[in-house]
Amino acid sequence: MINFYRRFIPDAARIQAPLNALLTGSIKNSHPINIIGEALKAFNTCKDSLCHASLLAHPDCDAKLSLVTDASDTSLGAVLQQYKDKAWEPLAFYSHKLSPAQRNYSPYDRELLAIYEAIKHFRHMLEARDFVIYTDHKPLCHAFKTRKDKCSPRQYRHLDFISQFSTDIRHISGRDNVVADTLSRIEQLDNVVDFVKLANAQESDPELEQILKDGSALQLQKIHVPGTKTDLYCDFSTPAQRPFVPISLRRQIFNCLHSLSHPGSNATSKLVAERYVWPGIRKIAEIGRENVYNANEPK
Repeated sequence: MINFYRRFIPDAARIQAPLNALLTGSIKNSHPINIIGEALKAFNTCKDSLCHASLLAHPDCDAKLSLVTDASDTSLGAVLQQYKDKAWEPLAFYSHKLSPAQRNYSPYDRELLAIYEAIKHFRHMLEARDFVIYTDHKPLCHAFKTRKDKCSPRQYRHLDFISQFSTDIRHISGRDNVVADTLSRIEQLDNVVDFVKLANAQESDPELEQILKDGSALQLQKIHVPGTKTDLYCDFSTPAQRPFVPISLRRQIFNCLHSLSHPGSNATSKLVAERYVWPGIRKIAEIGRENVYNANEPK
C-alpha cells in the first residue's frame, strides 16, 4: 500500500530503506523475515507516513510549473510544483537511491542525473508543458552551452533527453532548495557511521583507553546496540546519549554531517557535538574547516 501512495511521501526512500534491505538478494516467499530493530521502527514510520502524507495540489494547466532537483552522495531527490495563489504548491515528490556505480559520479554528473531521472519519472506530467528546472549546482545552468566534444557520452545522452522537455535550467541556493535537498539525502542522517564499526574502533582507540583508566568529566557507559551483538561506549552526562568517537572516525563524521545541508563549519560543529562526544569536540570547527573549503573548490 505504501508504494501506491509513495508519491505523497517526500522521503519515502529513506523511510523504507531498512525494510528494502531485508529483501536484498532474497527470493520471494523463500524464508520468513524478522522485523526487529531499525526495520520495526521503519515499519511503524511507514504506517505513520500513510496517516500524515503530504497534501498535494491538483494540477492546474494554466499554472506556472517548475521541477526542483538535488543529489547527495547516496541519493537523488526532486519535487514537481506549480505556482498558484502567489505560492508554490507540490504536485508530487520523487526520491531514488543511487547504485554503487552512480555514487562514484562527480557532483556535476550526479546533479545532471537527478534532472534526467526526475524528468523520466514525471514525464507524463511534463510533456507539452513549459517548465523551469531549478538546481543548486550552478555549473548545470550552462550545460546547454557546453560544446559537444567537452561532454562525455553519458552527459550528452542525458542532456539530449532533457532538452526534449526543457533547456531552462536555473540556479537556486542550497538554503532555498530544502525539499529536494532533503529527499536526496535519504539514509545519510541515520547512517552517518556504522555503530558496529564505531564499537570496533573504540576497542583500539588509545584515547578512550586512557580516559577509562584515568577518568574524565564524561560519564561513559557501555550500552547494547539493538539488532547486533555489539556494545558501544556512550556518554550519559547530557540528556541525549552520545557515542564516543575514536580519533580515526572523527573527520568522517564531520564530513558526513556537513554534507547533509552544507552548513558552515561552526554550525556543523554544533551538529556533531549534539550527537557525538570526544575530548575537545568543540574545537572540531578548526579540524573540519579545511575539509569544508576543499569540498567547495571547483572540480
